[in-house]
Amino acid sequence: MADVMSTITSTNNKMRNTQPKRVSIAGIDAALRGQWSEFHQDVAGGHTVMRACMSNLIIYCDTKDEAILIGKEIPIIVDIHPARVLLLIGNGQPKKGNTESNVSIYYTELNEGWQVCAERIDAIVTSEAVDRLPSIARSHLIGDLPITLWWASRLPPPDAGDIFFQLAELANQIIYDNMGWANPAKGVASMTRWVASQQDVKVVHNLAWRRVADWRKLISQVLDPQAAPDALNSLNLIEIEHGPHALAMTWMLVGWLASRLQWKAVDGKRLSDSELVWRFQHQQKEIKVIAKRRPAGDPLLYQLLFDWSRADRPGRICFERLDHDRIGIVEALSTIPPRVFSAQIPSRSNLISAQLAHRTREKIFEDALKASNAMSAVFQK
Repeated sequence: MADVMSTITSTNNKMRNTQPKRVSIAGIDAALRGQWSEFHQDVAGGHTVMRACMSNLIIYCDTKDEAILIGKEIPIIVDIHPARVLLLIGNGQPKKGNTESNVSIYYTELNEGWQVCAERIDAIVTSEAVDRLPSIARSHLIGDLPITLWWASRLPPPDAGDIFFQLAELANQIIYDNMGWANPAKGVASMTRWVASQQDVKVVHNLAWRRVADWRKLISQVLDPQAAPDALNSLNLIEIEHGPHALAMTWMLVGWLASRLQWKAVDGKRLSDSELVWRFQHQQKEIKVIAKRRPAGDPLLYQLLFDWSRADRPGRICFERLDHDRIGIVEALSTIPPRVFSAQIPSRSNLISAQLAHRTREKIFEDALKASNAMSAVFQK
């Protein structure tokens, strides 16, 4: 086993991977066979070698730096959800020519042998050769297994044009992330139109939806009519503080509220570089939502204040993220007794692995997406 470890890179306590081998695109299949052969010779030693593979995972990103970050997440993902992983790098820097590939195998030690959790194929192309990526991916998928496209580009998927549409055609499920979009209003609008055009053909998921899951759960529980009578029906103001690059996630949360409470977006405008406001109407009542970006911090939601006060009766609650694991009710800004809730910030890799297990469309998410698009439409006027 000492000889094996000299050719193995540790990725976490139990997941390991063979050293990536650089090959031409045409040499991917032969390189994988070679990796399997070497793996059996080096580590089997009479022990059982099991292969686990639940799906194909295509990942598209734009740059080498993004690919390095994703590479650190792949072991966590395949440890939970074994898959063949095809990492496509659209504006990469091949060592020679305009295309190249790296292949490797991820595996974990069991009590009586080894379990292979992933075959990883990196396809690295220059911007001039990006149109080759869909055919490369198609040629190296495992048949009869579900196919998920994780669109890890900072560009909204439909705005990327043919490269996205061709990769999406291969997939049963598309996962994207609107964190960091330069123009959330435009991105939400284009994504909503594309999702609507799918006619229940594909599962489409935004990681922002899972990122705000704890916030949605808290709002539903604490402002439930049985716990806070008339709070939701009497809302007149919501103030949200978020960190840099978290506006699109904020947009999604407000879209969820609007869809569930049947608010109609009336208008929206930018008050400054760090502050937006929307106005909604419901049953002849106006609700104002203000979103403020903090000058520094992580891309998170930091504080949500709900105000349903009347002239004769105050009513407010302010949620605030206390740390990585907790959200609390701020006593000084609330008429509801303070409490602390467990709400761990999920990693992107855990969000991806959790979503890979889901194979059906989620109507509540799609309704929230439509409401977010309505917010975009009035904001763009």
